[in-house]
Amino acid sequence: MSAMSPTDDYEFTCPQCGEGFAVNGGMRAAVLERGCPICGSPASTDAFDPCPA
Repeated sequence: MSAMSPTDDYEFTCPQCGEGFAVNGGMRAAVLERGCPICGSPASTDAFDPCPA
């Protein structure tokens, strides 16, 4: 897993390739629109979990 910064809001885990990383709200929107940046697989909101506070 990647290190999280204070601006990270979600942990994304691709259901297709299994890669996971922290994202902020803008990155989450881009992944939902364009798919996983690693494998290109479509992503749904189910692939995101809120980062612990």
